Amino acid sequence: MSTLIQIFAKAAVLGHVKTRLAHEVGAVAALEIHRRLCRKVVEQARAARADAVEIWAALDAADPFLHSFQLPVHEQQGRELGTRMDFALRHGLARHQRVILIGADAYSLHATYLQNALLSLQNCNVVIGPALDGGYVLVGARKSSPAIFRDIPWGTSDVMAATLDVMLEKMMSFELLAERWDIDTLADIHHHAPELLHGLDQLRD
Repeated sequence: MSTLIQIFAKAAVLGHVKTRLAHEVGAVAALEIHRRLCRKVVEQARAARADAVEIWAALDAADPFLHSFQLPVHEQQGRELGTRMDFALRHGLARHQRVILIGADAYSLHATYLQNALLSLQNCNVVIGPALDGGYVLVGARKSSPAIFRDIPWGTSDVMAATLDVMLEKMMSFELLAERWDIDTLADIHHHAPELLHGLDQLRD
């Protein structure tokens, strides 16, 4: 069964990435941190040895930084996050049997975690990687499951709970992975990944 890893990533546009972090470290440093996050996530996705890896871009699908990874780059489609994720997964499932989708700020994800997510889809229809903040860092499917993307309070700490409610209500076949974390604020970096700040002092606005 062919496998695909999709990475949701914003184009490297100053002032439009890691905006919460930019309030704390400045837009220039936030842009560099965004680039570092993307590099790590792409590296781990490649190391997971899926049959294919691709990037789904927001802001600018022609962004040279995203294309520098030499991976296929698609443009995200839809006005809200759920619609965009549903579209990407449907697109992937038209070409592959098992698809997982991750965010470019999910710095805690490693190749083994991604491999386990793909393996889970041999036995269930949906796999979710919960996040410490109440959201999730990974979603995957082996069949289209649009219900998990509808009427979800995106951007809140209730995303995982609402998604779980939907899967239980619809009696979906699913598996939850171990809880992980992503990077949104300076506190996240200090707590989980201080190496992301190395050499950034000169970049502060």
